[in-house]
Amino acid sequence: MPDARIINTRAGWLYETTTSAAPTSWAAVVFTDGVMNFDDIASGYRLFRVTADGAQFGADAYTIQVYTSDWTDAATVSLNVPDGSGTYRIDAFQTNNGNLLDSDTIDQGHHRSRLLYEQQVEIERLAGGLLDYHGNVLRCVESGNTETKELEEGGMLEGYDLTLTSNRKQWADLGIKPIVGATLTKGGKRYKIQQLLTNDASFELGLMKKQ
Repeated sequence: MPDARIINTRAGWLYETTTSAAPTSWAAVVFTDGVMNFDDIASGYRLFRVTADGAQFGADAYTIQVYTSDWTDAATVSLNVPDGSGTYRIDAFQTNNGNLLDSDTIDQGHHRSRLLYEQQVEIERLAGGLLDYHGNVLRCVESGNTETKELEEGGMLEGYDLTLTSNRKQWADLGIKPIVGATLTKGGKRYKIQQLLTNDASFELGLMKKQ
């Protein structure tokens, strides 16, 4: 019977492992039925590196379990932009005889994503407004307002009536995300989402006023 294992992994994410004795010799985790078993290390730590397919907000990456008379959850590792671990992190675990003796986060990223998120939240706090998306009230900032159509090379270019940016964490906390073609309300006016741009920290919504 193995001493420990990782479970509850995510499809499409990369999982790698090594030990503190060879900290640069990473190898892809080999799963059997979604589980990787491992034994206690006599001296040192088992390291796991997880890399997601995009920025995450409080998304569980995997669970460490230890075994005594039964399997018991010992730690859950999550990826979260506000913590600076939006896309990947490395954690080290020391186990012995069915116990998690120690754990530590060795590295995480992107820090740039965390800074962009913090900047967006601060701007929303200082100069932002509110939007209503199907009964969900969220903070946002106007980043553009166009009421006219401009003649460009190749013909008439129809500009967006309004462009908003909104931090992604609040959407993730509600379990929703904006969808092109959906409607929202801002300042008592209804808009249709014509374009959606996504970065690690925020959504940018290109809106057209509904008649």
